[in-house]
This record gives sequence, C-alpha cells and structure tokens, in this order.
Amino acid sequence: MNFYTTILGSGAALPTGMRHCSAQVVNINGFKLLIDCAEGTQDRIRYCHLKLQSIGTILISHLHGDHFFGLPGLLSTMHLCGRTEGVTVVAPKGAREVIATTFELTGNHVGYPLEFIEMDFAEGIQRVFANHRCTVDAFPIVHSVPTYGFRITEVPRGNNEPRCYAYCCDTAYTEAILPHIADADLLCLECTFDNMLADLAEQRQHLTAGQAGRLAAMAGAGELLLTHLSARYRDASVLLQQASEMFPNARIAEDGQVVEVHRKGPARDAQSADTETDKG
Repeated sequence: MNFYTTILGSGAALPTGMRHCSAQVVNINGFKLLIDCAEGTQDRIRYCHLKLQSIGTILISHLHGDHFFGLPGLLSTMHLCGRTEGVTVVAPKGAREVIATTFELTGNHVGYPLEFIEMDFAEGIQRVFANHRCTVDAFPIVHSVPTYGFRITEVPRGNNEPRCYAYCCDTAYTEAILPHIADADLLCLECTFDNMLADLAEQRQHLTAGQAGRLAAMAGAGELLLTHLSARYRDASVLLQQASEMFPNARIAEDGQVVEVHRKGPARDAQSADTETDKG
C-alpha cells in the first residue's frame, strides 16, 4: 500500500532557483491531497509528473501568500481543463471570500462544485475531512495569522496498522502541539532558521532547526522531514546537523522529492511518484 508525499516546494517566503514555496501532494493509497498552494504550485504539479485533475481535496494551513497565492490560479486551471468533479478546500476562515472576490473582480468562474470547509477554532483538534482512504484532523498552531497543522491518518486495511503523517508549517515553538503530532510515523516541521537565529525565529514565529528536532523527539515521531527553509540557506547541511543532534532520523525536504510514510522504520524514498496511484 502506498502512502507518500511529493514535495512541490520546500522554501520559505521567497522562492529561489532551488526551492519553491510551500506545497506538497500527499498520496494515501491512490487518494491525493494537496497541502498548501503557493504561487506556481500548478506548474510544480506538472513538473513532478502528477495529474492536476486527480487532486480533489486541498488543505491550506494559513493565508500567507507563500502558502495560498497559487490557489485561485489552480482552481481556474482545473476549470479550463474541463473539470466537472467537485473540489473541497479546507482552509482558515476568509479563504472563501478571497477566492470569491478574486473571481468576481477578474471575471473568472469554475464550472464544478467548489466546497469550502473554513476552520475557525482556537483549541484542540478537529476532524475536517474523512473518506474511505484517510482522515484529516486539524489543530491550531502559533503564527502571526490563524494557522493550522494537519494530521493525516490512513484508514487501515485488514490487520494493517494505520500510518500517520503530521504537517506543521508555519509555527513558533510550542509544546502545545505535542498531543496532536504524537507518534506520527512521518512528521513534517518547518525549519526556517538555524539555531544562531533563535531570536529572529521567535520574533517571526518560526522554528529553528534545533527546535524542530526537539519537538520531533518529544513527540516520539518515526522520521522528521524539515521544510520551509529560508532562502539564505543555499547549503542546508547546517540545518540538518542541528536538527539531527536532537533527533537523528531527520532529513531535509527537497523540491521534487518523494518521501514515503513508514511505520517507524528507516527512511527511504518511494520508487516512483505516480505509478499505481492515479486512480484517485
């Protein structure tokens, strides 16, 4: 059974030639979720040889541009390519208004059902999506605008234990998220700054590499995937080193990389991004 994420963008606010801004496509046994949708995401989907129309559910962590500005264009392109199947967008409150206003002012529309599930809760964890492949639970994290992390759990088949992928980007350091990311088989945390820039990280409500490693260790995660790297790091080895000091089973997300969700096993890449999985 396949459960993996394809990294479309692993950079922070400024895209570079090496890293685009935040977006991932998660494949849970053939069902695909898009997490975050920075500017250029639809181009990155094509670059990674994924099928745009196979994505029917989109999770937006928060409304900062490097996580959200690609959504109007992606939804419009789906329409232009003849989509008729519905799309569900799970996003913070306000996303529906932004999309509706953008379409109204630009004369665009979509010819398929478009449903918004807007998150507006302050505490705890809330189920925002479920189908026969997975469940998605959202929980608030700490950033300069309302921001949510996601816990994606596969629906088990037979006697197989379900695997879990947890995603938190962007967030300041807070141990309040630990119950929500506990025992994740793969934990994706932002890692915007190195440890020497801890004051800047606190000011901008982001994590350092060491803080990401510490949270992964405290959560009992199986593997740590570090993303949302500042454009200042052309060489991310310092970030990996600092995170690994706290949590050895860590890796840096790279654009175009496919990372499989294992049951607390050793890290390895999936062999292909989309061989048996374009059924969903």
